[in-house]
Amino acid sequence: MSESEGNSDNGGAPPEEDPEGLGLSARHRETTLEQIKKSLALREVPVPQLVGYPIHKARKILSLAGVAPERIRLRLSEGPRERGTVVAQRPEPGRQLDLQDPSQRIELTLSDRSLLDLLPQLYQRSDLTGRNFVRDLLQVMQHIQFQTDAKLDNLERFFDAHECPPEFLDYLASWVALTLEAGWSEAKRRSLITKAVELYHLRGTPRGLRVYLRIFTGVDPQIVENAWPFEGFVVGISSTVGVDTILTHRVDRAHSFVVKIPLPIDEVDAQTILRIHRIVEQEKPVHTEYYLVFAEHEEEEYDSAITVGVTSTVGVDTWIQGDEASAYFDPLGGDEGGAMEFVPE
Repeated sequence: MSESEGNSDNGGAPPEEDPEGLGLSARHRETTLEQIKKSLALREVPVPQLVGYPIHKARKILSLAGVAPERIRLRLSEGPRERGTVVAQRPEPGRQLDLQDPSQRIELTLSDRSLLDLLPQLYQRSDLTGRNFVRDLLQVMQHIQFQTDAKLDNLERFFDAHECPPEFLDYLASWVALTLEAGWSEAKRRSLITKAVELYHLRGTPRGLRVYLRIFTGVDPQIVENAWPFEGFVVGISSTVGVDTILTHRVDRAHSFVVKIPLPIDEVDAQTILRIHRIVEQEKPVHTEYYLVFAEHEEEEYDSAITVGVTSTVGVDTWIQGDEASAYFDPLGGDEGGAMEFVPE
């Protein structure tokens, strides 16, 4: 085979040298580059167009894009537009913003009208340098007052559980007589406040308890009414203490129910279990009793094959299986009858 024929796969170009012996092919390098691009695409978002929107709408647009409120900086500028309208922005629309870099901020310039226009003409005069002391003083006061005015102009969003500031959630929950725990996430707190009035109509019913637990746990629980997981002490049927019989008070099945959470017990921490109990105690009728059950792990199939040094002890971690083998070896039969006897040659 000639040299030209040997390089036919790469267009006749000589093969790439790899003096360090890393063995990185071009395909592998492209794959790594694609992975970097994908990771950057997940953490970077394009800056949306905000010019022309009121400041409360601009905040909502940035919130939907994943930009935290503390990364927004505001500047006031005198202009003919309505007060609080975005007239300029940095960076420009379409530029990429890294969501994981707190040093990257969005600066919005808002239109504002100077209070100097409301004063007599005498106070609107400028000195020989073009400065006006009254204008500069009023501008400082306007910057301080703007935050208060913005809250009063958009006061209705403070009464919406999905739009109010996080520090306002506890006060808003007190309006619907709902107690929020400190360990709950912000999303759960907002959802519970929104559903509070609806839950009060369903309080004491299986549906109301399911909705409450679904919001808190994120999974759909199952409520089984008139049920109890233990049948009681019955000789010959259920009589093993600690296995299928427990010592407890008398339970009336007509006033009991079972709450089944489709989560394995080892995936739920102790604090979450206590909160689930508090939710059930709060939402259930007073005269009823309940039992909390979590999902069981699926048992893995045991491999009984003989592996030297791993599973090779007959009768301990390796068993002879099959119908014919049961006639020779019974692991639970002791030394009587069907034990297999090994006779040396």
